[in-house]
Amino acid sequence: MKNRLEIARELLRDDGVIFVQCDDNEQAYLKVLMDEIFGRENFVGDFIRKTKSTTNDAKIGINIQHENCLCFAKIKSNVNLLGGEKDLSNYKNPDNDPNGAWISDNPSAASGTKENGYFAVINPYTGKVDYPPEGRFWLFSQNTMQKHIDEGRICFKKEHKENERSFIYKRYLKDLKTTQKTLDTLCFATNEFMNQVATKEAKNLGFVDDFSYPKPEILIKVLLEHATNENDLVLDFFAGSGTTLAVAHKMKRRYIGIEQMDYIQTITKERLKKVIAGEQGGISKTVEWSGGGECVYAELLELNAFYKSKILNANESELNDLIDEINQNAFLDHRVSQIKNDEFDALNLDEKKRSLSLVLDSNMDYVGFSEIDDIRYAVSDETKELNEVFYGKVKR
Repeated sequence: MKNRLEIARELLRDDGVIFVQCDDNEQAYLKVLMDEIFGRENFVGDFIRKTKSTTNDAKIGINIQHENCLCFAKIKSNVNLLGGEKDLSNYKNPDNDPNGAWISDNPSAASGTKENGYFAVINPYTGKVDYPPEGRFWLFSQNTMQKHIDEGRICFKKEHKENERSFIYKRYLKDLKTTQKTLDTLCFATNEFMNQVATKEAKNLGFVDDFSYPKPEILIKVLLEHATNENDLVLDFFAGSGTTLAVAHKMKRRYIGIEQMDYIQTITKERLKKVIAGEQGGISKTVEWSGGGECVYAELLELNAFYKSKILNANESELNDLIDEINQNAFLDHRVSQIKNDEFDALNLDEKKRSLSLVLDSNMDYVGFSEIDDIRYAVSDETKELNEVFYGKVKR
C-alpha cells in the first residue's frame, strides 16, 4: 500500500482529496500509514459505511456492520467538501415574520449545565411552565432565552396540549451559515449504502456472480458531489467492477481507472459500455442519465510481463527454449550476468520457474512511453497517435 499511496499523493491536485476504504481489521494501521504519507494535519475524516445487517461472527457477541472510509487531503487548508444544495423546502413563513422563512426547531440539547441551561420558561398566555426534557438542557442561558422572546424567536402558543412544549423556537433560513450540504461522518450509516444495494445493482448489470463486494453507486455519488465539480478528474487505481468510473461518467466527471485483473475486460469495460448506452441502474434516474459520452480502453504493452506469463505455463522443454528468447529480448536484473548454469540445471521445474521469474527486471514488465518509437516493439501508428493524445504530447 505504501508505494501506491505515495504515488497517489503526488498525483493529487493541491486541493484534492483521497478516499480509501477498509474494514475494521485494517483501519488503525491504514490511518497510521496515511498519517505518515499525507501528514496527520491533512486528515479530513473517517466516514462510516453500514455494510450489512448481520455477520457470521455474531456468535462471539459482536455484530460488525460497518467499514471505514478514510479521507486525506494533499493540503487540507485548500479543501472544501461542501456539496450540493440542502433541501430547504421545510422553511416557510406562514406568519409573515419580517425575518423571513423559518422552521420550528428543538430548543434543548443533551449537554449543558444546571446553572446556565436548566430553568423554567413560563407561557404568558396559559401559565404553563416548561423545563427542558429529562436529561437535557436549554440551548441558551436565561438571558439569551429572554432576548429570543423579545425578538420573537421564541413564540408562545395561545393553545396547546398539556404534555407538549408551550412555545416554538424559530430557526431562520437567513441564519444558516451555508445552504450547501455538509459531508457528515455518519451519512453512510444507513441501509441505502449497504452491500445488498450494490449486489442488486451488480445483478442487474449481469456480473453479480463474478465480483464480490462492489460498492453501491449512491456512495460514490455522494463522495463526488462533495469532493469534485463537473469536468474534474477522478482517479481510481483499484477500479474493480467500475463503480467509481460509472458514477463519474454519469456525473460528467473525467476519470482514469486502472485494474490489473483480467475482469477489467469482461466486467469493468462492459459496464462502461452499458453506461454510455444509457443503462438505468444505480444513480441513473437520480442524475437524469440517458447515455452518451465516450471512454478509451487500453492495455499496457507487455514486455517482461509477457515472458513471466510464458514461464508460468511452460513445461521443461518449453522452458529451456524460452531461456534463449529471454536472453535475447527481455530485460534482466542488472545483478544477473547469466541465467543458465550448473546450479540452475539442478533445480526442479517449479524452482526453475521461480528463479527465472526473479531474474526478470520488474521495472521493465511493460514498455514505457519513452520507448514507443523503438522498432523492436513494433508499435502501430494508430497506437502511437492514441498515446500521444492521452499523454498530451505534440504529434510528430
